[in-house]
Amino acid sequence: MSEPFGDRLRRLREEQGIAVSSLAPLIGISQATLRQFETGYIKSPSLMVGLRLVQALHVDPYYLAFGEASDVLARLDAVERRLTAVEQRAEAATTARRR
Repeated sequence: MSEPFGDRLRRLREEQGIAVSSLAPLIGISQATLRQFETGYIKSPSLMVGLRLVQALHVDPYYLAFGEASDVLARLDAVERRLTAVEQRAEAATTARRR
């Protein structure tokens, strides 16, 4: 079963070492409201608050909302890994030619 939104929000915030007192004003809500999201008293934020959370926590919006990574991000990660490998090979080839 997927992690509830409030638990996911709290975990993401704590993993990044962000205090409720810092995050709440950053996204334009009170500390009490943020705590209500985290405890599940309020089930989900408005679209604007959700977008601010995504920006503040540097997290995929789909993951924040549903607890699963979107296919798009998985594909982007794969492309990034391939690009990194190509760059490393090119750098190694350039270094070898200089010797």
